Amino acid sequence: MASARVLFFGLTGAFSRTALRVLLEGGAEIVGVVAPEANLTTPIRPLPPPTAVSQLPILNPFAASTILELAWAQNIPVFQLRQPAHADSLAMLAELGADTAVAACCNQKIPPKLLALPRHGFLNIHPSPLPAYRGIAPLFWQLRAGETQTGVTVHWMDEGLDTGDIAAQTAVPFPEGASGKELDNLLAAEGAKLACRLLPQLDSAPRRPQPPGGSVQPAPTAADFRLDLNWSARRAFNFMRGTDDWGRPYPVTIGGKTRRLATAVSYEADGALDESVVVDGRDVWVQFQPGALRVMAPSS
Repeated sequence: MASARVLFFGLTGAFSRTALRVLLEGGAEIVGVVAPEANLTTPIRPLPPPTAVSQLPILNPFAASTILELAWAQNIPVFQLRQPAHADSLAMLAELGADTAVAACCNQKIPPKLLALPRHGFLNIHPSPLPAYRGIAPLFWQLRAGETQTGVTVHWMDEGLDTGDIAAQTAVPFPEGASGKELDNLLAAEGAKLACRLLPQLDSAPRRPQPPGGSVQPAPTAADFRLDLNWSARRAFNFMRGTDDWGRPYPVTIGGKTRRLATAVSYEADGALDESVVVDGRDVWVQFQPGALRVMAPSS
């Protein structure tokens, strides 16, 4: 097929925005953008722009701040969705005549009737090398595990949680000290590029069952931000940098005392301190195994 009509599902954060932007830049024909909205009084509603949105970022610097503004700037219909399985929702989305849907960080479960609405089904961009790290917050759990390489998978969605057949997959090294937003942008862009290659060949696109095994992680809790002094300083540094946007403190127990750390600044891979922790105001050095990590303590 020369040009697939694509319905895009996503949230308003960096991962969804970057995926949509790269799809558009790659020539994908986006016929609608759908964002979950729990506070609607109707199952679904079209969402027109609040005012005329300029397509010139220099005139309107917020034109692409979320998938909503990005869609409005391209005259793409936007929909807020509360009940994906409702007949009104299905009827309104069916009118768009999508050949397929692409999801990038969608927090709603897609019911079977909606999965079957596009004639080629749904593709999902997932920031992990499936079947490993299924579920929400896969980047968090990879960083916590000390992974040095991640990946992105584009898979066909089914009724399970990230269990559908793999359409495309690529490995991506974790950049040193990358922030969560940088990682979201990197992996969303790589995933959207894979999706762009699939769209012209949906009739023959791969459908490779996921191998057995894999893993599923829950939503992180406050306890999951705790640092382990047996980690290397590099592992602690990358974990803190990559999850800093969660806005949580990082507890660590040193000599029986729990300290709460805020921001990773740098590390010395072979650094050896005279003491387990060296404090100079908010500037703190902590000994790991191996290496020393420089962090900032919380301001209060």
